[in-house]
Amino acid sequence: MKWEFIYDLENIFSILDDLEMQSIERDYPIIWEKVHAVSCAQIGRILAEKRGVNVDEAALACALHDIGRWVTGRQNEHAPKGEEPVRRFLTQKIGSKEAKEQIVQAVINHSKKHEIGTPLEEIVKDADILDCHWHGEDIMKPFHITRLKAALGELG
Repeated sequence: MKWEFIYDLENIFSILDDLEMQSIERDYPIIWEKVHAVSCAQIGRILAEKRGVNVDEAALACALHDIGRWVTGRQNEHAPKGEEPVRRFLTQKIGSKEAKEQIVQAVINHSKKHEIGTPLEEIVKDADILDCHWHGEDIMKPFHITRLKAALGELG
């Protein structure tokens, strides 16, 4: 059992519970943020294992990728707005500076689905697209469709 990650999810849910108590308008309800964080993390684990990337770092990056939207409540520009909160979250984590910085960059760059990034960034982008697709979101942007088809093809 990956207890460290379970405790990370507990911290993530605590943050989301606290944010839910604030009276700000949200583009997505907190329950979606919780479901999306967990399911993206698990998809990220699968992709990381398949691609030879650190599975635990991928799961955490995938779980945290929308932290900017959690804090602002808004989808618009949420990826770069996640930098400060993800850095704050990672200060409590043990791990190398390099690994933490890769997670930060994956959060900041996950919305740039038309660009190719680091292996970790690509896992976060693909997990995000796959999860949204599997939860019934219409994938409309051409570069999102291309990414979705490639990720589905990779998984067979």
